[in-house]
Formats: sequence, C-alpha cells, structure tokens
Amino acid sequence: MGKRKDKIKQNLDYYFSEINKIIGDAGNDDIPGLLGDGILNAFIEAIASPKENDEKTLYDYMLDNKNRLQIIALIRLVIQRNYSVKGEVEGNNVFVSPNHIQWYDDGVMFLQGSERFAGLLGLYQEGEVKFGVSVRDILSGENVEKEAVDFIGIDEMRKRAKEQSVPQSIDELESVSKDLEGMLVKKINEEGEYQRFLTSNPWVLGAQYKKIDSLKSFDDANIPDFTGIRVRDSVRDIIEIKQPFLKLFTPDNVLRAEFNNAWNQAERYLDFARQEADYLKRQKGLFFDNPKCYLIIGFNLSKEQVKEIRRKERMNQAISILTYNDLLAMIKSTITFIRALKG
Repeated sequence: MGKRKDKIKQNLDYYFSEINKIIGDAGNDDIPGLLGDGILNAFIEAIASPKENDEKTLYDYMLDNKNRLQIIALIRLVIQRNYSVKGEVEGNNVFVSPNHIQWYDDGVMFLQGSERFAGLLGLYQEGEVKFGVSVRDILSGENVEKEAVDFIGIDEMRKRAKEQSVPQSIDELESVSKDLEGMLVKKINEEGEYQRFLTSNPWVLGAQYKKIDSLKSFDDANIPDFTGIRVRDSVRDIIEIKQPFLKLFTPDNVLRAEFNNAWNQAERYLDFARQEADYLKRQKGLFFDNPKCYLIIGFNLSKEQVKEIRRKERMNQAISILTYNDLLAMIKSTITFIRALKG
C-alpha cells in the first residue's frame, strides 16, 4: 500500500508540474480557453464534493470530509492573501480584489473595499475608475446581468451628489430608503404618495437627475408624471410612475391591460418628445435630446413575471421598467456608493 501511495504521489507531482508549466507559459488571452470550461470546478469537486446529502448534519459533513475541506480552505486562504491587493486610494487603505464577472474586453471589473474580496463592484476602463450602482433588483439565485448595473465615475457621482438635494448624512439617506419601504409594507396604493416621494428625493434614481419636475404638460393629451433634468447634460428624460400594487398579470402570467396601458402611455410620451422637440423647447422650455422614459410599476413580482417584463422592455430600448424592488435596490446601491465617497 505504501509503494502504491508513493507511485500515486510521483504521478501527481509529475502531472502537476506539467500542468503548471503549460499554464505558466500560456498567454493571458489563452487562459479562459484553457481553464474557463468548468475544468477548475471539476478539480475542486474532486478534492471535496459539495454537501448534498440532507441526512447528514452540517457538522457531520465537515467531520467526514475534514482533510479534504482543509485543502479547500487552504486554497481559499492562498487566493485571499496573494491576489487581493492592498493599496491606498484617496488616503484610504483599501483592498482591490479580482472578480469572477468580466463583461468588458477593454476593461477589468473588480471589488474594492475595506475587506478582501468584498466591497463596491468596480470597473477600470480607458484609464478611469468607475463603480457600479444597481439599477435592477437581483432575485435570489440569479446571475448578475450587465443591464442590472450602471457604472459611474467617482467625479461624476460627486457632481451628481453636489448638484442634487442629496442628504448630507448617511442617516438621512437611509431614512429615505426606510420611508419607501414603510410605504410598501403598509401597502399604500395612492399614486400621489409615491409621486411626492420622488419629487422630494430626485437622487433615488441613481443620482442622475438634478431636478425632477412634476406634471409638465406637452399638450392637452400628453401630460407625463415627471420630467427629470439630467446632471450630465441638462436635457430631460420622462418619468412615469404607477402605484406598486396594480395587478399586472393574469393567473397564467400574461400581461394585463393595466400594464399595457402604462407601456403605451410611455411610448406615446417618448414619440411626442422626439417628434415635437423643437416645439417643446420653444413653447414649453423643455429640452429633449434622445430622451428615455423610466416606467416605475409593480412590486414583488415572481421570477417569471420579471422575465416577461424584461422581454417587453427589450422591444423598446428607450423605456426602462423599474419595479419598486428595482427602485429600492437602486436607492441602497447609491447609498453604498455615497458612503464610500465619504470615506
């Protein structure tokens, strides 16, 4: 038995030596093709299979796989110690850690925070550092999609915070989030309450609007709830808000008239703003240039219902549908970003 173990160890040493040489000599662009097809996951599971047997307690699983799981923990420790880079950013000590999600060929995504492999989701692209603000509520078990995150530069976020009536303290910011959560818990269904909330807190839409004006009529037939003046270029977008508890789906998850009416309304406003841009600028003082429309509607939808809404959204890229879950996620993500800016 001893000789067999020695032979196995010799074989492992040889094959690992060959593998290390192949990987070490490979170019950076070659690595995804060599290791990105699940081979690493298979290697980890060969060391220790994930817990699947519900008859065993968590602690029995740990005990039965003690030595295997120790190796897994050592691999994790080596990765944490060696590949989460410590540095100083604007006077603050931070860790910048690699991230498993990489959406951009010309940039690198990472995590930055006071702890290793934790903190803000960042993007370094074309010499600029940006950080992600969630614009979608990520449902449990879902992969993060590119459309769910908006990357904003630090200077841009500071500009947004400065030009908007953003509360100065974190407690004030978080109280706004709690106010909206409280309204939803109480199932307040008066649309006007949510309109007043948005008017009082324009920063909740990712701090991208320095001002939100209510009921700026285009003509007698087209009166959107809000138009927002963007921080980056001072032109307007359209914001239409519906109360959260409208019944948007039939029992078999087909979109009901309540949703379709709101969607058609958003399309009509956008079309008017594009076709009559000169009139709106001269007669109404409303400057539109390639506007988009945020349609805020729905709360606590199922995964299937959210999927159907996203399918509808893809039919018109100028309309962004925000559920109230999405709005809460955006608020909390913006607060996290602003908290980081404050050091």
